[in-house]
Amino acid sequence: MKNHLFSALLALVLAAIFSCQNQPGKHSQAGMIPRGDTTHVDRFENEVQAYEAADQAQMPAKGGIVFVGSSSIRLWETLTKDFAPLPVIGRGIGGSTTPEINHYAKRLVDKYQPSVIVYYCGENDIAEEVAPQIAFQNFKKYIGETEKNLPDATVIFISAKPSPSRWHLWKNIQQYNSMVEQFAASRPDKLRFVDVTKELLGTNGEPNPALYVEDKLHLNASGYAKWTAVLKPLLTEVYNAKTMK
Repeated sequence: MKNHLFSALLALVLAAIFSCQNQPGKHSQAGMIPRGDTTHVDRFENEVQAYEAADQAQMPAKGGIVFVGSSSIRLWETLTKDFAPLPVIGRGIGGSTTPEINHYAKRLVDKYQPSVIVYYCGENDIAEEVAPQIAFQNFKKYIGETEKNLPDATVIFISAKPSPSRWHLWKNIQQYNSMVEQFAASRPDKLRFVDVTKELLGTNGEPNPALYVEDKLHLNASGYAKWTAVLKPLLTEVYNAKTMK
């Protein structure tokens, strides 16, 4: 009788644990999406389909530079102008996290066969209380898939920025950036880390509010000008080196 009671209690406990592990939520650190589970990464399907519709009207040339990532990429309205004459393609999804970029990589990036990818994602992961280590592992997954599918491409990673509205998360964001920077140092031909931190800080060592729009999260024109000044020389160098081969 006791054995039957123990078995029943054990079954209930295991069922409860399994149920909790599979419940999506803001506080879950399951940034690594369970194998085969796409229920949490397809919420931006309409945005991706809109990009695909634009491609049907006019498909960008292959071999260019794809900017991919979250809203800091999507809201970069002057992207083409800022990086002219470089052939850039903007494929940002507002609010996206790293698993979502991974999920849509073939449709957002790979199909253009870019020679260079400019990547900005991870800040939202930290804001959703994903541990920096998990966010980093998800980024490593992206790099692994990219190196397999686009072996000749170079990824330029823009460091997760210091935003006034997320300044309280800066320690975790720095940790995430540091892990990516160390990882990039081990594969300089495949991954370049670009730190934009100092360009966005004021003399007091905190985010300069003059570089952000009213939400204190997204960059304004002056903020994007700071990014352009750092990125354009490097992009020009990397892109020209690839096209001259």
